[in-house]
Amino acid sequence: MYLVMQKIKQPVGIEAFQTKKFFNYENSEDIYVESEEKLIYLFPNKLRSQIISETTTNFYVESDFEYIKISDGAVSSRDKPLVEQYTDILIYRDHETLLTQLDLSGIDTSKVSFQRYDDKICYVIGGSQEKDKNFPGLWIEKETFLPVKYVVEKNSQRVEILYNNWQKVSRTMYPMQIYIFFNDKFFAMIDVKTFDLRSNFSPALFNIDHIESLYPQKKPVNELENHVKEQQNR
Repeated sequence: MYLVMQKIKQPVGIEAFQTKKFFNYENSEDIYVESEEKLIYLFPNKLRSQIISETTTNFYVESDFEYIKISDGAVSSRDKPLVEQYTDILIYRDHETLLTQLDLSGIDTSKVSFQRYDDKICYVIGGSQEKDKNFPGLWIEKETFLPVKYVVEKNSQRVEILYNNWQKVSRTMYPMQIYIFFNDKFFAMIDVKTFDLRSNFSPALFNIDHIESLYPQKKPVNELENHVKEQQNR
């Protein structure tokens, strides 16, 4: 993990613009809804992701393993949804904090093995089962030390995240394309349009206690269903 962090680097901050396409994972129809998003990272361990829209105020903030989501002007969740855990690898760019996040995600970081994935040899943190190639864990390409696959399970649900086309700005690396599979069905595709190094973000943007004090609480709902409906309503 130390070598991975040395490869992708932790700058002061990153600003990224991306397009996210949500597919109809409940059936085979080739339809999707699309959103434009802005992500700002303030390192260490802080992220703010917001939908670019003139009609809605939807964003979430993650800061030092805490999470809050604002949907339509109210607090909709304090638990990070499974399908948003693709950002784990991007926020936590110190090897010790990333290992902590993997532990919190239910991955057994005491187990490390070699596995072949997409015709490449990978270090795998999280398991050593030879028959089951899709156990919870993090796949790291042996030659490049770049994360290529991340699998998390929670409450009998499973997400598989694939990272492609890592690019470099200065010494910092970021994946330009991300695929998300939910319960073995294609759920979302992320295309990163640009990412740049920035250092002038206000810490107040990531203050979860302050953000929570500004918005009323929404009635709890199924987080995944709410996540999909929010995209459809756009």
